[in-house]
Amino acid sequence: MKPVLSKRIGWILLIILVVFDAFLDLITGARGSSFWNPIARFLGIELTPLLTPFVLIIFYFAVKILGWLVRKIDKTPKSEELILTVLVVVYGIFDIWLVAVNFLGFTLITNHRLMIIPLTIIGLLYGLWAQKKLKTA
Repeated sequence: MKPVLSKRIGWILLIILVVFDAFLDLITGARGSSFWNPIARFLGIELTPLLTPFVLIIFYFAVKILGWLVRKIDKTPKSEELILTVLVVVYGIFDIWLVAVNFLGFTLITNHRLMIIPLTIIGLLYGLWAQKKLKTA
């Protein structure tokens, strides 16, 4: 089992997750997160789905830059795939949490700011595990 997704599959999944997230905001009447709102206001975008291309461009450059850093500093093969896979895992869990809170009545963690800690821990743990697998393969 490979610990990382191929770039093609990773980007397809990330696009689906970002679009799904944008439409969840639209369906629930949310105005987006406090992170994306300033960008949306700066760009003059009112509807969250219209922000999707800009979010994907930011993610693209983040994956490229962080992948380059991981490859140079840690000498990890497939570093871009690693960063992309971690992003897909974290964003996927975030979208599952959004559905659970908005449609299934999940009440353990209802504030998206409180999700930063578990998502960061999950991303770091998965990234470290996958990095170890990539280095030993």
